[in-house]
Amino acid sequence: MERVLPKGFMNPGPFNHKEHTLIYVMTSGMGANVYALYNVIGQKYQLYQDLNLGWAIVFVIVTQCFGYSFAGLARRYLVRPAAMLWPSNLGTIAMLNSLHGNSDPSNGRYPMSRFKFFWLATSAALFYHLLPQYAMPWLGAISVICFFARGKADNKVALALGSAQPGAGVGFLSFGFDWTQFNSYFFPITSPLWAIVNQFVGTWVIQWVLVPLAWYFNFFGSDTKIASKSAYGFALNSNGLFNLNGTQLDKKEFVSKDPNDPKSLILNQAFYDTNKPVLISTLFAITYMTSFAVFVAAIVHVALWYGKDIWHRFRSTMSDLDKNDIHCQLMDAYDEVPDWWYYVLLVVMTILGITVCEVGGFSLPWWGVIIAVVLALASIIPIGTIQALTGQQIGLNVMSEFLIGLILPGRIAAVMAFKTLSYMAMNQGLTLVQDLKLGHYLKVPPRSMFIAQLFSQIVGAIISTVVACAIYESFGQIPPLKGTEDQYPWGWQWKLQRMDSSSGWTSQAYNTFLSAGAIWGAIGPARFFGPDSPYFKTLLGFAIGLILPVIPWLLHKVQPDSFWHLVNFPVVLIMINEPGINQAILITPFLIAIIVNYFVKKYRHMWWKKYAYVLSAALDAGGSITVVLVFFIAKYQPNIFPAWWGNSSDPERCLPDINIICGDRANMGNGYGYTYDGTQDPECAAFQ
Repeated sequence: MERVLPKGFMNPGPFNHKEHTLIYVMTSGMGANVYALYNVIGQKYQLYQDLNLGWAIVFVIVTQCFGYSFAGLARRYLVRPAAMLWPSNLGTIAMLNSLHGNSDPSNGRYPMSRFKFFWLATSAALFYHLLPQYAMPWLGAISVICFFARGKADNKVALALGSAQPGAGVGFLSFGFDWTQFNSYFFPITSPLWAIVNQFVGTWVIQWVLVPLAWYFNFFGSDTKIASKSAYGFALNSNGLFNLNGTQLDKKEFVSKDPNDPKSLILNQAFYDTNKPVLISTLFAITYMTSFAVFVAAIVHVALWYGKDIWHRFRSTMSDLDKNDIHCQLMDAYDEVPDWWYYVLLVVMTILGITVCEVGGFSLPWWGVIIAVVLALASIIPIGTIQALTGQQIGLNVMSEFLIGLILPGRIAAVMAFKTLSYMAMNQGLTLVQDLKLGHYLKVPPRSMFIAQLFSQIVGAIISTVVACAIYESFGQIPPLKGTEDQYPWGWQWKLQRMDSSSGWTSQAYNTFLSAGAIWGAIGPARFFGPDSPYFKTLLGFAIGLILPVIPWLLHKVQPDSFWHLVNFPVVLIMINEPGINQAILITPFLIAIIVNYFVKKYRHMWWKKYAYVLSAALDAGGSITVVLVFFIAKYQPNIFPAWWGNSSDPERCLPDINIICGDRANMGNGYGYTYDGTQDPECAAFQ
């Protein structure tokens, strides 16, 4: 565009890395996951609430921009200190330097430029990922245990350990070669190696040892009964809700309209009484326990290790901090964004938040909005410190649900709104802090960054909401299944809710959000985690999080030169790979981290210094392009790749042959615009 546009306001000079950084910040901001859409889709389309699109857009804008005001207020603690590394930025910096810079840290030893290396690696990743994404999904889910145990008469325990598929097991020793599956959860090249070791050791112990033992010995009372009639005969890796018979429950049934206020959603007491106690999978329960532990552990860890510095920064002015840091010296040449800009934004968003929650159908009282803001503001520094050091973010969603569920039991819409406001204020705030650190590294003027971030959040919120609703409605409505008519107050069901997973149109993330809404909102934590509940034991997580971080801190005081300062229990306890996803992601990223950030860094340091972060950015870019291509080629219209050994209905091939054969027939039958009728297939009728 620099060569085409005439010189002037739109083209003031050569296109440089600072302009490119602003473009990256804007596009990544607009393209990021909009968490508030879970509320909109859940209430408007899954719970059939009459939610106005205009109020939905305002709610999404508020949740996106709340965090931005927090980001500005957290600058002195999370951006200016040199110790706040934000390792996730390193891959982006490497990509931008590859596109704009000509420096060669290898001094000619590796003559290929970073620019050329980036595009070669991106192209290779693009074409390679056509295999695990489309032609050979087996590459994304290789189960070692299923390979040896398959076909044996009694292999339930083996499958519970070895299968990694949603609704199956914990994926012990399962691995995959699909970068796009695990790089959204782990960052094996850009994260510090000590943080990766902490995270994976903790995840392995929790998921591969504690979860199977808890399931096998029915630690929560009825673990082995859950989904006992499914194809696997169990469900460790599920985000569903079940009754005592192990039957999965429809989340919509937990919710009914408040007779005193048709816009409010409350617990369907009759349905709950019929099915209580409501059960969840063992992995889901343990994930809640670790969520309790992580939140407390983060506060304790940061208070012990960084409390003095945070207090010093609180009492100091911005200009007095980090005077000896070269990045701060260079950034001080630009006009800083005044704090009052962020204060004004916070006040405006708070007023809008109160308005939309009170009258827009989200059922959250005005004081609930205030509590959500205070909770997020109190959490952003300790949780942001962990993310700045390790590259891993601790979610606030579980704690926010727990708190508001105790205050407003049985109010599902209010609980989901509070969760989104508090979680997104912190989550979005830290995402924007990360962008501020990126601008800090690349010397982007702070006021230009302010405008770019704010513009991208508002525009992205509007576009995301309109497009999501338009896509959902574009599939139209269909009559509900026989016997379920009373669940659909308008006499029809959205077609998208019944589409086969092979179509590529699924609501997995929305289902998880709605499950959490049913647990925390409709049922409420007092019922679900109370003394009479099988999940009362999960509250031990609070005590675990309080005690564990103190141990390495005390040992470091005794042995200052030891490795104890590298033991980070908030990271150890993080369970990022939530239930209901493919769990074959716990080996490959760890091996990549060890190979690249230990062996290559140690024995080929110049190559690592020049290409490592460029490689990470290239794998991200190539894999992302492939996902988009496969979506339009094979998912938007179900052009199914022919079924074969590497592309079956059960990619890891843990199920019996007849299940896989019938699943393949159903997938192929639903492809290319056709609909598979299982009643016309006698051999597979029992599997429909």
